[in-house]
Amino acid sequence: MNRSIIYIGAACFAFTFSSIFYYLFRALSIFPPLTEKITIYLFIISCLITLLIFLSHKLPVDQPLLVHLIELICVLVVLILAGAFFDVYPFHVFYIGTVALCGICAYTFVILMVYLNNKIAEKAINQAIAQQKRRGSNV
Repeated sequence: MNRSIIYIGAACFAFTFSSIFYYLFRALSIFPPLTEKITIYLFIISCLITLLIFLSHKLPVDQPLLVHLIELICVLVVLILAGAFFDVYPFHVFYIGTVALCGICAYTFVILMVYLNNKIAEKAINQAIAQQKRRGSNV
């Protein structure tokens, strides 16, 4: 699968899960009301996170655990800095902690969705290879 499609999908997953977590914390009266402006900022933040993760994949790191740690740091840095810059949430310790927790949860869900998507693609590829082998042995 084309790597750019994976990054675009990850950005969409990130935006979706970020929005869901924002709605959840808004329902608990923790975050301010969600406006069109904040929705656009959430999308920009999701794209910035994806871009930073894309750039982090250029680093010479091969250990999966370290790669995930670097990705998580990218998520948290962008969430905290861009959130404060765009004034998406009040910049206080409580909100920073809440946003960090949301970021960790959203990151986990995005990684899970990408993993499941890859597993589905892997299964389809393996089935196609098996069918090709069966056709080849029947000739």
